[in-house]
Amino acid sequence: MSKTTRAQRQALDAIDDAESAAKKARRVAKTLPAKSARQLREVAAETVDEVDVSKKAIRKNPRKVAKKAHRAEDRVRKATRAAVVKAEKKARLRAEAERAAAEAAKAAEEAKSRAAQAKALKKAAAKAERVAAKAEQEALEADRVLEAELTSGEAETDAAATAAPEPTTAVAVVAVAPADEAPAAAPKAPAAAPKAPAKRSTTRTRAPRAQKPASTPTAAAAASDSSELDTLTVAQLRERARAAGRAGYSRLTKAELITLLS
Repeated sequence: MSKTTRAQRQALDAIDDAESAAKKARRVAKTLPAKSARQLREVAAETVDEVDVSKKAIRKNPRKVAKKAHRAEDRVRKATRAAVVKAEKKARLRAEAERAAAEAAKAAEEAKSRAAQAKALKKAAAKAERVAAKAEQEALEADRVLEAELTSGEAETDAAATAAPEPTTAVAVVAVAPADEAPAAAPKAPAAAPKAPAKRSTTRTRAPRAQKPASTPTAAAAASDSSELDTLTVAQLRERARAAGRAGYSRLTKAELITLLS
C-alpha cells in the first residue's frame, strides 16, 4: 500500500472543499427565484463534475487536481454570493415597490377622504347659505306683515274715530249743552260792573267781589263736564276732540283725552 503524500492530501482537501461549496450552493438555490436557482444549481453541478477525479489522477498530479478544485470552489462560491446579492436586491426593490405602492394607496385614500370632506364642506356651506337666505326672507316677510298690521291698526283707529255713530254724537252734544250754557250765564256776574262808577260812595269800595258767584258756577260746570266726559267712550271723546279742533288726539288714552277736553 502506497503512502499518501502531502500534495495528495491537499488535493483531497481541495476536492472536499469544492464539494462542500457545491452542496451549499444547492441549499441556497432553494431560497432563490426560479431563474437564479437554476443558474446556481448548474454551477454547483459543474463544480462537482470538475472535482470528480480518480485516485490515479490524484497520485499522478496532485497539485494540478488541487488547483482545479480550488478554481471550482471559488467559482461556485462567487456564483452563490452573486445569486444571494441579486436575490436580496430584488427583494429589497420589491419591498420598496410594495412600500411605495402602499404609500401611494394611502395617499390616494387620504386625497379621496379630503375630496369627500371638501365636498361635504361645500355642501354644508351651500345649505347654510340657503338657510340664511330663507331666514332673511322670512324676517323681511315678518317685517312686512308687522308693518301692514300696524298700518291697518292705525287706519282702523282713525276710521273708528271719524266714523262714530250719529246718535252717540247727538247725545254727546246734548250732554255738553248744560256745560256750554254755564259760560253764557257767567257773564251775568260782570253785569254789576257798570255800577262800578258808584265808587264815589265809600260803601261800594268792595263791589268787585261780586265776581265770585260767577266762578262758582264755572267750576261746577267744569266738574260736571269732567264727570260727563268720564261716562263717554274713547271713540266719543275722540269725536268731541275732532269737533273741538284739537290735534294729536288719535293716539291719546281716555284720561289724556279727558284732560285735553277739560
